[in-house]
Amino acid sequence: MSETPDPLDAEARAVLAHNDRGGYTVPNRSVYPFQWNWDSAFVALGFATFDEDRAWRELETLFKGQWDDGMVPSIVFHAPSDEYYPGPPAWGTTHVPPTTGISQPPVAATAARVLVETASSHSALDRAARLFPKLMAWHRWWHEIRDPDGTGLVTVVHPWETGRDNSTDWDEPLAAVVPTVSVAALRKDNRRVDPAERPTDAFYDRVMTLVAEARALGWDGPAVARGLSFRVCDLGVQCILARADRDLLALAGRLGEARAVADLRGWIARSDAAMAQLQGADGLARSMDLRSGRLASVPGSAAFLTLYARTASAEEAARLAQTLRAWSDACPVAVPSCSPSAPGFDPSRYWRGPVWAVVNRMVADGFDAYGHPDLAARIRRDTAAAIRGAGFREYFDPRTGAGLGGEGFSWTAAMWLSWCGSPAAPDRLTPA
Repeated sequence: MSETPDPLDAEARAVLAHNDRGGYTVPNRSVYPFQWNWDSAFVALGFATFDEDRAWRELETLFKGQWDDGMVPSIVFHAPSDEYYPGPPAWGTTHVPPTTGISQPPVAATAARVLVETASSHSALDRAARLFPKLMAWHRWWHEIRDPDGTGLVTVVHPWETGRDNSTDWDEPLAAVVPTVSVAALRKDNRRVDPAERPTDAFYDRVMTLVAEARALGWDGPAVARGLSFRVCDLGVQCILARADRDLLALAGRLGEARAVADLRGWIARSDAAMAQLQGADGLARSMDLRSGRLASVPGSAAFLTLYARTASAEEAARLAQTLRAWSDACPVAVPSCSPSAPGFDPSRYWRGPVWAVVNRMVADGFDAYGHPDLAARIRRDTAAAIRGAGFREYFDPRTGAGLGGEGFSWTAAMWLSWCGSPAAPDRLTPA
């Protein structure tokens, strides 16, 4: 990479500006017209490369959607739009502004730590201090309401809550959900994106059945965590939360939050001990169906996030390195979202094979931390090459690097600016 400005830098900033709604950023204009939770955490990292105040506002605006019990929802509907289904009426929550009733992977604490540690002004720590109680309340929600028995394994109750919506990990748990609704006529996503790249109607019927179940419970947190037809420990959320706990612990130390330090250390110890329950016979971690106790039949890209979480052993890191190299024999663009040998693998359908820049960012972080900088560099190069070839697309074909899904995608632009397009960006997000 050259030290001279790359033309794509300006294009990436233009994508963020185009999708900026004044304090929050939509993922893209045509498919996702609201503020998405983990999207905004990654987008803040992109803004931080040229506008630190705007980066902080992205996180601060997200927490306007926080519920009284601490949950930060997957979507905040700041302004009305009829361009997306399911919107506020389908969710039936009572929060103002309107929100969904489910959460998403908790990346925000990691993003906040990055903003503090890369800040050029002293105001960053003050803003982190104001945000800290809200971050802590969200983490408490995960560890208490979504782990009501204190097992160390948190519960997700909806595939969309994982961020990896249509992953092969959910095929078996979703098969047990008996659909009670038919929503094909209400969908809008598959009118704006090739339906072959989106989830099926059968998937939508099942996930909207889960929304109906939660509405019937009045979106009561403990009742939802124990009562829905889909209850899974998602390896992705489990690992992202483990990493975010470590990053929030670092912030707590800097802010002198002694009680939070004690709570976080307890949650971290409990979660780390529980990770052994997610190990498959091949030594690779998987998601678990909490209703049946069964692990996912094949590993997905979330298996690599144990490195990002800093919960893996050196031996597991070596197995994961070997696994990625094997996957790369079939899919030369790293990292496919599930094993290319999996029965459900589809290189162009949403989360069933395609490459996602934000997942690559986390996977590269983990490989670098565990002494595999060659793989971290390879993932970074592959991500940059896909973006350079196809633009700031939502996701990419792992065989060819072709762009898929929505165009002008905010978090892809953010990853270009904060990581794969910048020669100065470190491979690791934080030193956790």
